[in-house]
Amino acid sequence: MTGSSPAEVTGGAAEVAYPPEPWHLGGDFLVGVFLVPVGSLPDEVWNQFPRGARPLQIAGRVIVGVAAVRYGPGGVLAYDELLVAIPVIARRRVSVTIPQIWVTSPASRAGGRALWGIPKELMSARRESAGRSMRALYRREDRAVLAEATGRAGCVLPGTWSLPLPTLQRGGRAAIRSSNSVRARIHLARTRWAFGSSLSWLQGRRPALSVALTRAKVVFGARVDR
Repeated sequence: MTGSSPAEVTGGAAEVAYPPEPWHLGGDFLVGVFLVPVGSLPDEVWNQFPRGARPLQIAGRVIVGVAAVRYGPGGVLAYDELLVAIPVIARRRVSVTIPQIWVTSPASRAGGRALWGIPKELMSARRESAGRSMRALYRREDRAVLAEATGRAGCVLPGTWSLPLPTLQRGGRAAIRSSNSVRARIHLARTRWAFGSSLSWLQGRRPALSVALTRAKVVFGARVDR
């Protein structure tokens, strides 16, 4: 969806090419929204909040979104993704920080880290879809289970929704703020999640809300302040 040539970044012993910003992606999301006591956030999550940013809370609980995503052909990259997203407040502005995220694409990992400070790691994914139902299993590179997710999309809200998704991530000298957007159909959904290894801090929790985004068009990195 872009005619620009890929950039290149050195990762380990090999060079990994990734598309220049902005990225245009298309796919489907299954999202669970959890309310987690602030004291239950692990250090690895706290350490990803930019300086001066604090998580948005409701009665002492942090809003935590977990998304199982499949980006399909037609965008600049096609891959599976599992992420944690937490709304934060910094300088009276609400943004989203992504403290944990795994992808099946080395190009996505390299680009996400280099362009926007998103701490992407690699994983493997096994995902099956049938009609409005989805089942997925995600494992870290060491084969430890990250999450198992099942979901079914229900009634669809009228129209197509355009949602801003500004991200705020830790950078080298300053935070990296990126303007992004998602345009999709939104379904109420039923989801079940089981978490392990790096996401064990979420194990046993039930989502307060579940939605599915279908036919999503994502623009990531439309405007970036570093």
